Amino acid sequence: MNQRYASQPSPDPVPRSKPAMLSKPEMPFIPSIPSIPGRRRVQQSGRFLLSILACAAVVSGGCVDPNQRDFETIQSNSTVSKEKRDSLRQAFHFLPQLIRLDRTAAMQEINYQLNAWSKSVSNPPDWKPSGLLESVPASLRVVNFSERLTKLEFGEPECEYMLQCQMMKQIGQWVLERPYHDKLFQGWLDEQKGKLGDDDWAKLATTLKLFDWSVCNVATEGSPEDVERLINNPDLPLSDSAPVYRQLPWQTLMFARGDAWERARLFTQLCFAQGIDAVALAIPSLTGATENSALRLWCVGVPIGNEIYLFEPRWGLPFPNPNGPGIATLSQAKSDPNVLRRAKLPGRFDYPIESKDLKSVIAMVDVEPFAVGRTMFTLERSLTGENRQRLSIDADALEARLTQIDPQLQVRLWNAPWLAHAYNLSVRTRLDDMSPFSIQYMERFGIFVTDTPISRARILHFKGQFESTIEAAGALRTYMDFRVDEETLRELQYDREIQKSLGVVKRPTETMEAFQGRVQMAQMFFRRSKFDIGIFLAMANMDLNKPETAIDWLTKRLLDLKGTERWHAHAHYLLGRNMEQISDTAGAIEQYKYEATPQAAGNRIRIRRLESSSNPTSTPEVNE
Repeated sequence: MNQRYASQPSPDPVPRSKPAMLSKPEMPFIPSIPSIPGRRRVQQSGRFLLSILACAAVVSGGCVDPNQRDFETIQSNSTVSKEKRDSLRQAFHFLPQLIRLDRTAAMQEINYQLNAWSKSVSNPPDWKPSGLLESVPASLRVVNFSERLTKLEFGEPECEYMLQCQMMKQIGQWVLERPYHDKLFQGWLDEQKGKLGDDDWAKLATTLKLFDWSVCNVATEGSPEDVERLINNPDLPLSDSAPVYRQLPWQTLMFARGDAWERARLFTQLCFAQGIDAVALAIPSLTGATENSALRLWCVGVPIGNEIYLFEPRWGLPFPNPNGPGIATLSQAKSDPNVLRRAKLPGRFDYPIESKDLKSVIAMVDVEPFAVGRTMFTLERSLTGENRQRLSIDADALEARLTQIDPQLQVRLWNAPWLAHAYNLSVRTRLDDMSPFSIQYMERFGIFVTDTPISRARILHFKGQFESTIEAAGALRTYMDFRVDEETLRELQYDREIQKSLGVVKRPTETMEAFQGRVQMAQMFFRRSKFDIGIFLAMANMDLNKPETAIDWLTKRLLDLKGTERWHAHAHYLLGRNMEQISDTAGAIEQYKYEATPQAAGNRIRIRRLESSSNPTSTPEVNE
């Protein structure tokens, strides 16, 4: 099904076979654009003709007009510059197709264009490897993509990283234009306007919006008791049961599910796209060991101004300030025992860390491997127009900034993003063959990584294109189109029109036996995933600030529908958030009391805050 790509050399001037071009992409939201290489040959022929005419002028006239020579030089340079821009434009054009498992042709085209661009870079900007690279375990610095970090080359993981950056940028463009939904922190945020500089306040507001959006749009998996223990930082060997790294952030986004740290990584990468850096804060093992595999993951820290603000991924909440509204900082957690003492919920949940444990804190920078490499450093500085986006980071400068805020911090690059890309490569290799692993994977996620109405709707959702126009359907309509009845699913076995409409089309080289197996698998995950519609439409209406409509979808078309149980925990949370929006605090508190959720401790802390804010003289139910 898939093909592995290390870096591919860019085209030479001599004739060579060109990768198969995409005709009309199957995903309707990506138009087809003619190939660049054909235009390149025309442009090269034009430059050759100019050279002949210039030589003829020398022979006939004995000299060349200096103005004419300058004009030809400018024209030639302009042509070369346009070729570079066209190669990048083509590459970015096809990035969304990398969401699909069947992406061989798209990957060939993207690799071709990007490596063509990289070969054309004659004077790359100065780059030097970060000293923090040495903090990444040596075993990870020799995997496929790591060996390319010092080169100007592209492979499959680099292209997938560019897809992720593109998606994170698109989400930020519209999410940040909408009002902040969390009333628990809104008043405090407004107060900070007079205490922080304009830039720092804008970063804080952006961070809060992106954290809240991540929490509302991704359901966590696990058990309520997970909050009572710190998990160890992951390490090799790769495992199908390990936390933190089994999904890339863009996959967590597509699937709308993940463990608490996978959801946290989506948040940090949304921040990265907006120029805001984040770290995973960890503490040594119980014996004091500080090697990567011994560290215990605590929470996410975001440096803004002279503080590092704390976000608890397992709660789905910023770390509350114990002395009033607002967010706690690392300096407060170190100096005020009440910050972590108030994280305990006596009789319900313990919290596995105290102030004395923060004597030695390790800040692990959460960036993808490619963000510290030569390729993305160079590419970012070549992007223009709508393709301009953040791809790289000055890790050494961030280290200096973090240690200036807290001189006791130990700063490293987090190894989890490296493990995530290594694991992703192993998954794609295993999906090439029919196996229990591939069947289970496709049953859970196949609907999101093939060309289906729901995968198209997700992409439209991330672009903020909710409403339909005369030209195209929006996310809301496309989500609705996914409601496939049982009769249609039965006819999918033999009806070619239905197969085409649902994105299950026989490939030219595919055997009929293999195709029928794929149809049966599609029937399986269509039946299971049609129950996802209610939660996605609730999320979309929440993004549109339509809480009543979101509540209707959650109550009548999800919680009352058999087969939707895997979304119930998150549905109760979203019900509570939407009820807060319509000032039904009592109703929201009842929803947050739902206990069978990994976020139960955070929901109880939210109840405590709601009760305290609505009646400051009362003693909240979950208070000490």
